[in-house]
Amino acid sequence: MKNSPPLYHQYMIGLMSGTSADAIDAALVEFKGGKILLHDFISPELPPPLKQSLLQLNQTAALSLEQLAQLSFDLAQQFSQTTQQLLTKNGLQANNITAIGSHGQTIYHAPHIPMTLQIGHPALIAKTTQIQTVGDFRVDDMALSGQGAPFAPVFHQTLFQHTTPCFVVNIGGIANISYLPAKQSGENMMPLGYDTGPGNALMDEICQQHLHCPFDKNGAFATKGTPNTTLLTQLLSHPYFKLPPPKSTGRDVFHSDWLHQQIYDSLGIHFNGSQTVLSPIDLISTLNQFTAISIATELKRLIQQQTLDSLTNLPVWVAGGGAFNKQLLQAIQQHLPQTNVQSTLAIGINPNAIEAMMCAWLAKQRIECTPVPLSQVTGAARNAVLGGLWHP
Repeated sequence: MKNSPPLYHQYMIGLMSGTSADAIDAALVEFKGGKILLHDFISPELPPPLKQSLLQLNQTAALSLEQLAQLSFDLAQQFSQTTQQLLTKNGLQANNITAIGSHGQTIYHAPHIPMTLQIGHPALIAKTTQIQTVGDFRVDDMALSGQGAPFAPVFHQTLFQHTTPCFVVNIGGIANISYLPAKQSGENMMPLGYDTGPGNALMDEICQQHLHCPFDKNGAFATKGTPNTTLLTQLLSHPYFKLPPPKSTGRDVFHSDWLHQQIYDSLGIHFNGSQTVLSPIDLISTLNQFTAISIATELKRLIQQQTLDSLTNLPVWVAGGGAFNKQLLQAIQQHLPQTNVQSTLAIGINPNAIEAMMCAWLAKQRIECTPVPLSQVTGAARNAVLGGLWHP
């Protein structure tokens, strides 16, 4: 019996819950004639108790098996409800969708083992929505000695239509960068990329804990504050920044307990939000610079490695929630004067939707049994078909 040919006109849904654990991103994507079209995007917030439970896992990896099972079930229910919300909004039924690609919520990422854990089980999503669901993408790469992250560079290579070299920086809770070589006729140049370190996560936590708001809108707090250079130097001394790529990290490394220890080690104070030595505003300003410098440093490294130093106005497209932080983009630009740092909005791509779109694309690759070319990004021994498939 012959294999069925790949489908070239498909609607898929991509689901993503990132390191910030603040919402579920859901993208309705059409694949048609080699193009990736975003039809709709929603991002409903997670219920506060569920979000708090997920964030607590960043401070400690210890939880009971019952807690693990309950969290995975609760999150799968949220994914399913978000899918139904997207279908209803667009007047669609389950049989209009080829598949769901669900990343799940990463609660532990350990390349040194190597193993990774994502919860929100795809089987529950498939049975609840009556749509076949692809998930558990990362472990296939890690089984081949890869980092299991980031996946973004290979999707960016597909999504971004570029004829000159460019970079894409995704700033979610954790930040990652992609280098996309110029697309040449007849050539298939592979992208490069890796996690640079913290993105928005630490800034968001300070906003939530001490300023009673979810995040630093437009970088307004960072603009008002003054970076503490002593603390900034201490933060940038983390061993992760000295590691060569391929590398990946997460909130199990860069979390609020770690931050508070760095404040004490550098300034000798226990920060509680009311210290005269370091106010929440100044701390956010420091963290804004921390993210900007850690990103810019790695971009400079790739620019030098790829001998792009002579290029001016080198495009740096910024995606994720950080694309809306004007102060953060300005800080990255200041450290990289030869580049042109802009939000992906400038080329008509929703910065918040890209990772959810990627999950839909990963589902397409899995259904068609197409290996994802990640080995140059993650260090895996070879490219592999990623993820498992659960039927309704």
